[in-house]
Amino acid sequence: MTDGLILAGGKSTRYQSDKALAHFNTRVLTNVEYTANKLLPFVDNCYVSTNQNNNHAIRRLFYDVKNIEVIEDQAPLIDRGPISALWSYFQATGNERADLLVLATDYKNINQTMLKLIKNQSAYINCGGEPQYTFCHIDLTFRQFKNQLHNRRFRWQDVLQTANCDTVFLANYQIKNINYQEDLL
Repeated sequence: MTDGLILAGGKSTRYQSDKALAHFNTRVLTNVEYTANKLLPFVDNCYVSTNQNNNHAIRRLFYDVKNIEVIEDQAPLIDRGPISALWSYFQATGNERADLLVLATDYKNINQTMLKLIKNQSAYINCGGEPQYTFCHIDLTFRQFKNQLHNRRFRWQDVLQTANCDTVFLANYQIKNINYQEDLL
């Protein structure tokens, strides 16, 4: 069973407003809704990881959507980026193993072909020479994750290494990770 984990809990400091609630790809859907629509066909259940500030707004967006659960960062790993999301996923589900398609909400032009390429392997996308670490499929146990944290390895790339992720190189696709509002131009 593969679950989805949407990373919507970032601070968006460089962007200067909440990227999960912004509208990069459509005028109608927020980025978090757009990301969920792209991810849902590939997963059994989807978890949207939020922070304390945007949890209520995102919870309202998905209050009646089947197979989507909104989760908030859990102590002691709050404000640690994707690491917080993975920790919160394990806390919310009680699962001992995570088979997750992970996707951040700050990508423009997500292509479902990319999701198909990583659906059946532990890997992350490298598009046009740019690694997109938070566009990935990971498979690891809670014990592996706790050992990683115990060894003070708090970077998302450490998770990818622990999960033995390969790189899927895509030269002909263009997605863009939006960090600043100017990146949309």
